[in-house]
Amino acid sequence: MSAVLAAVVVSVSACGTDEAKMPIDTPERAVAGYSVPENVDYNVRWSTEPGIDLLSRPAVAVRAYMESYYLAIHGHALSAGYPGFADATSQQRDRVDFDHSNDPELEQLVGTQFEHLLAMTPTEDGWVATVCSGNYTVMAEKGGRFFNLTGPSPQAETVRMVAAEQAQSVASERIVAEGAERAPSADVFAGWTISEHDPAARDQNAYAECDARMPDARDARPQKANVPHDTPYPTLAPYPGWPRYDEN
Repeated sequence: MSAVLAAVVVSVSACGTDEAKMPIDTPERAVAGYSVPENVDYNVRWSTEPGIDLLSRPAVAVRAYMESYYLAIHGHALSAGYPGFADATSQQRDRVDFDHSNDPELEQLVGTQFEHLLAMTPTEDGWVATVCSGNYTVMAEKGGRFFNLTGPSPQAETVRMVAAEQAQSVASERIVAEGAERAPSADVFAGWTISEHDPAARDQNAYAECDARMPDARDARPQKANVPHDTPYPTLAPYPGWPRYDEN
């Protein structure tokens, strides 16, 4: 077993009480005016290793960061990320200058992005997460044809987070962070900050692990980037998605 899978993970134990299963800690209110960039029409579907709960506070911060990161890249703007993204990354080392892209044109994107939360390890002030990003299923539409953004291999990424004050002791508690919406309308970072994001994980074992976690067999994925296709990869429903915070 690799060192990645041997890491301590966030879990919600089945202790037999209703309280342990109840979602808690809802963001206070929606942020007026936020919407996903108009050129981004793909959805994100998450999966995890056994024992990692996508609705735990650290996992929600990871989800919000990774989804925002790619939205900011594809939208060419820091503001394209979710509410709270700018504040959550303000102290991040080597943060991407999203507002000054080398490519002036926005691509019209469709399809589905697969994200897999491979491991989460607690640190003195937060958590380190290893995330698999399957971007081969995101496609750019050009002249009625569709071009996949990457080849068959998913990316293994490492994200270091600093927990909000007093948050470490309640990290396993679940929050309201699933629903039919493709993006949150509230600040779900809730004071958690990103100190470092390495798009290429240092643990080389993570790449093989990530490859095995993708839902499509390797030989069924696009084998090269920028190859034209007549139809796009399906745009599947987001999972776990986000709730309507203005209704909570």
